[in-house]
Amino acid sequence: MSKPKYVESNYKKSFTIVELLVVIVVIGILATITFLSYRDTSLKARDAKRKSDLNSVMTRVELYAVEHDGIYPATTASDSANWKTIDVRTDDNCFNGSSQIDWVPYIGLLPQSTPNTGTDAGVGGNSGCYIYASNGKEYILSAWNMLSSPQTSTTFYRRQGFRSFQTPTSTQFYSCNDNAIGGIAMGNYDINKDYYKHSYTISNISCNETPPSGG
Repeated sequence: MSKPKYVESNYKKSFTIVELLVVIVVIGILATITFLSYRDTSLKARDAKRKSDLNSVMTRVELYAVEHDGIYPATTASDSANWKTIDVRTDDNCFNGSSQIDWVPYIGLLPQSTPNTGTDAGVGGNSGCYIYASNGKEYILSAWNMLSSPQTSTTFYRRQGFRSFQTPTSTQFYSCNDNAIGGIAMGNYDINKDYYKHSYTISNISCNETPPSGG
């Protein structure tokens, strides 16, 4: 009796639709995790640079005052000007305002902002920028509304800042602990609408900065 002959099969095992879908989902999850990790790292790097920029500019502003009998680089000709009439300067990359390279006068080359945009923008979807104003005696220096996420620590958190921009030519003015830009509406506080929390600010101005509950 002859032995049965085995015919070699040409059948090759392939992925099923379910297996392919699982692979696609896993790749999608890994890609999302990678993107979010990169985005988070990028935002943190930008925030670190903003802190470094402000510290650097503050040092130069203070040094200028030491060399000029305590007078800070002024953005107004009147040292007795009301803060609502003091000129506000914005850096060259600002979407409006003065948009100028020498946004702090008289101290030379300055860092320019790299604003967050799109879903990473600050309050109201605005990208913010570097801002400076001074009457020669007091000054305020800020990375205004440049943070996509509100600060959770007190580092550089000051309830001092500026009214949000309305038009490129509108007059901007300093506000201390103001409800309109401080996240309070209808008596309720919303940290995600608090411009102060979305900014880094340095100033020698004295004002009541007591934050609202939750601020």
